[in-house]
Amino acid sequence: MKTTQSIATVVAAEEGKKLNILGHSVTVKLSKHESDGHHYVFEVVTPPGLGIPPHVHDREDETIYVIEGEYGIMLGDQQFVAKTGAHIYFPKHIPHAFQNIGSKAGRTLWTVVPGGNFEEFFNKLGALPVGEPDLRVVAGIFAEYGMEVLIP
Repeated sequence: MKTTQSIATVVAAEEGKKLNILGHSVTVKLSKHESDGHHYVFEVVTPPGLGIPPHVHDREDETIYVIEGEYGIMLGDQQFVAKTGAHIYFPKHIPHAFQNIGSKAGRTLWTVVPGGNFEEFFNKLGALPVGEPDLRVVAGIFAEYGMEVLIP
């Protein structure tokens, strides 16, 4: 039997791997290597008006803590506004989306469980050229990692 152990980790506010994910500035705070694949934790700075389209996960649950800002949230058939201090849980198999509806950049802290697949997904998205993404390519990457973009 293979036995592994998570690594105790402290990451300062300005530290962490930096990625650009579809225009969002992402700083990875806990990778699959430190958590033995159990968690993937990252901070996201989202410009006003930007978001992630409706999609669904087959493998991961996500939580978001709104550090600052105001976000429009779609969770299943519900729509609501999440402001600073809000916590949102996106379980797998439930369609969801979010958008920064505020006038300033917003900041959120995300935890994804399990983390390994999602980390690889982010690394692939982060390798895309900066700028307007080709939505067919993005949808293909989502599908490769067990997610479906729900845009008609």
